[in-house]
Amino acid sequence: MQRAEDIDDSNEPYCSNCKYQLTGLTESSKCPECGLPIVEVLVRPSWRRKKAKRYRSETTIFGLPFVDVATGPKANETVGRAKGIIAIGDTAQGVLAIGGMARGVIAIGFVAIGVVGFGAFGIGLIVGLGGLGIGGVAAGSGAVGIAAQGAGAVGVIANGVGAYGYLARGEEVAVGRYTVTPGRSSPGADQLVAKWTWLIGPRIGSSRLALWAVAAATVVILLTALVILEGYVSSR
Repeated sequence: MQRAEDIDDSNEPYCSNCKYQLTGLTESSKCPECGLPIVEVLVRPSWRRKKAKRYRSETTIFGLPFVDVATGPKANETVGRAKGIIAIGDTAQGVLAIGGMARGVIAIGFVAIGVVGFGAFGIGLIVGLGGLGIGGVAAGSGAVGIAAQGAGAVGVIANGVGAYGYLARGEEVAVGRYTVTPGRSSPGADQLVAKWTWLIGPRIGSSRLALWAVAAATVVILLTALVILEGYVSSR
């Protein structure tokens, strides 16, 4: 039998103490290598980690692969680390970066940091979109930015259910120098809102459906692309 440590991509059960592969030992109660009870040392990788995938294109730009894919742990890595013009991985760094932790010009991921960041936590120098969006222009359930739109919005210009800013338009709460709520506006606020509507959008109540529609479409497109890519990488 081979040791699990010698099989980078193995999803076979092995001993957590000595790394001996335990495939096929249906009648044994102990590890043949170290003698410890199997019930105490049995590890099933398919339950605990995904199979490692690696792909790197031969084409390079500025010394970086045009496409780099790295998902799942391999060898001594605990996560897949992708770096390229287009980078897809557990952690990804590139011009277009997609991953659990993504950093790039355009970053998409659970935590996304970039010029444009889109994710559960989207942090963007110019645009941040996500569950929590932080950026020059920010949108999300929570949004913090120069211009912010969300359920809770904090910014110089803020538009949300609850809005806090120099110019704040809120469906329920608006706190700032100039404030607008349904049926009530501070002096001069309506004129400022009219001037900056192109940046902050319409009232959050009327635009919420559109925001969710755009978010849903984006998620569907992204998941479809990842499924196609997964099939491509697996076939290589």
